[in-house]
Amino acid sequence: MSQEKSNKETKKKADKEIDDNKRIKAPICVILGHIDHGKTSILDAVRGTAVQAREAGGITQQIGASYFPIETIQEICGDLMTKGAIKLRIPGILIVDTPGHAAFLNLRARGTSVADIAIVVVDVQAGFQPQTFESMRLLKQRKIPFLVAANKIDRVAGWKSKEGEQFSSTLKKQTVDTQKALDRHLYELMGELSKLSYPSDRYDRIRNYTEIVAIVPTSAKTHEGIQDLFLVLSGLAQQFLLKKLVYSEGPGEGTILEVTEETGMGTTINVIVHKGTFLKTDTIVFGGKNKAHKAKIRALLEPKELDEIRDPREKFNSIDMVHAAAGIKITGSGLNEAVAGALVMVANTEEEIENAIKMIEEEMKVFKIYTEKEGIIIKTDTLGALEALVKEFRDRKIPIKLADIGDVNKNNVAESIVVKEISPSLAAIVAFNVGILHDAQEELEVNDIEFFQSDIIYTLLDDYEHWKIEIESKLKAESLKDLTYPAKIKILPGMVFRSNKPAIVGVEILSGRIVPRTPLIRGTDGKKCGSIQQIQDKSQSIREAKRGQQVAISIRGPTVGRQITEDMELYVDLPESVVRKIKEKYYEDLTTDEKEALEDLIELKRSISADNKYWGY
Repeated sequence: MSQEKSNKETKKKADKEIDDNKRIKAPICVILGHIDHGKTSILDAVRGTAVQAREAGGITQQIGASYFPIETIQEICGDLMTKGAIKLRIPGILIVDTPGHAAFLNLRARGTSVADIAIVVVDVQAGFQPQTFESMRLLKQRKIPFLVAANKIDRVAGWKSKEGEQFSSTLKKQTVDTQKALDRHLYELMGELSKLSYPSDRYDRIRNYTEIVAIVPTSAKTHEGIQDLFLVLSGLAQQFLLKKLVYSEGPGEGTILEVTEETGMGTTINVIVHKGTFLKTDTIVFGGKNKAHKAKIRALLEPKELDEIRDPREKFNSIDMVHAAAGIKITGSGLNEAVAGALVMVANTEEEIENAIKMIEEEMKVFKIYTEKEGIIIKTDTLGALEALVKEFRDRKIPIKLADIGDVNKNNVAESIVVKEISPSLAAIVAFNVGILHDAQEELEVNDIEFFQSDIIYTLLDDYEHWKIEIESKLKAESLKDLTYPAKIKILPGMVFRSNKPAIVGVEILSGRIVPRTPLIRGTDGKKCGSIQQIQDKSQSIREAKRGQQVAISIRGPTVGRQITEDMELYVDLPESVVRKIKEKYYEDLTTDEKEALEDLIELKRSISADNKYWGY
């Protein structure tokens, strides 16, 4: 029997295994929020695992996914499900727990995302923090529905914890003052959501969930409100996503969440399956750093129910097939080229492989290399993060020279050195969730290239923009320091102290500013009449004089009574190229009277000759 025929028969068998009453796939929920607000702890409260405790610093360091079957959800919700008379048709919920947030996004070309729904976890007292806002913006970009878990209610002033109780039950046992304290915190959260154009309320006060974002008070520590959270999550998923969750037959598609090295297995990929079926006999095509690759599946491995892909308590189960939606680990040869965030597709025939390669490479080429002559360098750990960062920088009209995945290398620094020669404020490397190689670090320091590194997208954006403003201000200050400013002055009557070699006269600055070593022309006919050598005020030499000041100046070249006279108006003579430069780059930095002096000079130059009709234009 041919491999192709075997695959078809196995797929037919797989489809029969799916009961007609359960032809709905599990929704995929991404859990987001700021560091240490309790994302993993909420999942641990249900899983009964200690994933968070084993992680460095108690912070989620890798992407993970856990499947919660419907039986577990019903057990969690208990009599809340009975009271609400809710009958769940979804087979369960797959929850993706991710630190980077951007990793749950697929490439923009397909216009879809791994997530169907989201939980945004917020410390009820700390409120919205940088990663909370980051999460909200990513969800808004994808138009993903969400609910808010207002976590750590056990820390509200005066709170008396009731282990594992429903929120409505535990709330009634609190004092009036404690209830009011909780409400104050919730109103602050509602205020932040309102600023983002999301009306919201505590979940038990909402009648129409299509218009109001639900806030569910919880405590991962005492398990209070956890059943309420899962009731609202499963209810929302079923009510609003049922049409989207129709089971899809045919070849599987998924998104690579993590590429890892496993002892005894080599390179493996953790995949969220969001469409169709994967068989252990399948060939897959997946996105690599520079192109699409194919590989033969060696094994499909799944964590046991309520276990974690990234940190399983028990060994993975080896399975023959997996249906969407699921979190799965795939082993096989040639997976070392895979990159997180890329699409993975089942493709067994030559035609399917060819089509899959074409589709994946078409999606990915936008995110490989950006060839703008001047721009920043962006490096990230996943394609999803790359997409998110590129979009945010482009939205802020910041040019990008190169965007790629992986650690910062020596070539990246070399690219920035070239940019620095032309545009110093763009000579920067932005690194999201990646490091920098040793030789690149040396080049970075020697050449003074700015390096921004963070696991929060908007921290990178803000830090770069603040630095850019600072650099541009310094550069502008340097340029303005050497700039010859426009000015109009008048020789004061009775204030001729020497007639020539050099002429020394008293003047009033009518507009603009004067500095030494600047040429002058007459206001009557635009003819050259020497240059300012020195400026004195009360017998003291000064570097400049501005509008309204009366000072003595020495003028090299003219003789008073011949080229210049008392009461004569003189202008600082600016070349046309300098006038154009001022108008293009520095006009807004001029004062009102300096602009006035510039316009008067332009008018004078244009009046001298018909050939000067467009002088300074």
